[in-house]
Amino acid sequence: MTFDPALAAYGFVVGVLVGLTGMGGGVLMTPLLMLGLGMPATAAVGTDLAYSLVTKLAGSWQHWRQRTVDMTLVRTLALGSVPASVAAVALLAWLEHRRVGGLEEGLARAIGAALVVAAALLGWRALSTEAVAPHAAGHRRAAVVAVGAVGGLLVGLTSVGSGSVIMALLVFFVPMDTRRLVGSDVVHAAILVGVAAAGHALLGNVDIALAAQLLVGSVPGVVIGSRLTLRAPRRILQGALALLLILSGLRLLIRP
Repeated sequence: MTFDPALAAYGFVVGVLVGLTGMGGGVLMTPLLMLGLGMPATAAVGTDLAYSLVTKLAGSWQHWRQRTVDMTLVRTLALGSVPASVAAVALLAWLEHRRVGGLEEGLARAIGAALVVAAALLGWRALSTEAVAPHAAGHRRAAVVAVGAVGGLLVGLTSVGSGSVIMALLVFFVPMDTRRLVGSDVVHAAILVGVAAAGHALLGNVDIALAAQLLVGSVPGVVIGSRLTLRAPRRILQGALALLLILSGLRLLIRP
């Protein structure tokens, strides 16, 4: 596969947006791969997970250096997310083995629904000014495991949710400093995405060459986007991205 500057450009745009908003790359890269490059849903999910793993590992290393990671929260999330993601990939493997008709179309619609959910949560984050209410420790742990399970299912099936959905749901249950919450979510996402990516690689759903070309653009994009966060109108940008995600999600839901 020869180098395609357009792929690096795709990666750069997504990297800048991820750096600016803190949104997971799955909600941005997967619809680009499907709607922009015409990739089948299964290949788009697997390739996005492989691409995301590298960026999540780089982010994890940075947050670990900054000591903004709560490993108790990471372990609790993983308790729900890892088994759920394995179950999701196993379900896809079973469906592919049975050659179930309409699998690609059904998965595309599932991705569309996940994008709409992610957009709604992103819009809520952009507009909400309410503080997080405290929860009892036992209830909070059970809720975090459940959040991890929901995120694991979404990531395993659609690659969407490791950053956007999980992070948006965590603010309901974990009254933690934002920097530590983000850092813990990034480290957990690296574990979750790694497990899901390995499963999709075994199914042959990962295009390594394509993922590498996307990373050529996304790595500098993330750096630039992160540096622009102090100047960019974050809430306006998040609201605009929520609208974009809704449109992309509806496009996948209603496509023929």
